[in-house]
Amino acid sequence: MEKQIIYPDSSLILNVFWDDRRGERARAILEDPLHCFMMSDYVWLETLPKMLYNKQFDQVSYMERIFSHAEFIPASGAIIAKAKELAARYGLAGMDALHIASALEGGADEFITFEKPAKPFFRIPPEVLRITSLYETP
Repeated sequence: MEKQIIYPDSSLILNVFWDDRRGERARAILEDPLHCFMMSDYVWLETLPKMLYNKQFDQVSYMERIFSHAEFIPASGAIIAKAKELAARYGLAGMDALHIASALEGGADEFITFEKPAKPFFRIPPEVLRITSLYETP
């Protein structure tokens, strides 16, 4: 089976640290050898700074391991321009638009999130980017 290129939303990564079904599901995806991951400066900014500031070194270590095995998509003017276009077309919040633009720039097969399926990025057609929500009603 061919490996899938996944761009994990920050919500997927942050759920790894929950000791419940959300955490299990997030870890199953992030630790699946059939997935290749891509990350961006935007994922880094949404996840690591707070962990570093709060000296949560176990979490930082896990995150660094995840980042070290991922293709890295650096911030660029092209990504910002694409994010602006996506935000205007689909009503995306700024950071969501940056994540989607980064996923498209890197050629991701799928964007996975724990956000509710009612979020604006679910307006993006699957032929542009397949977006999967792992959200479950509490």
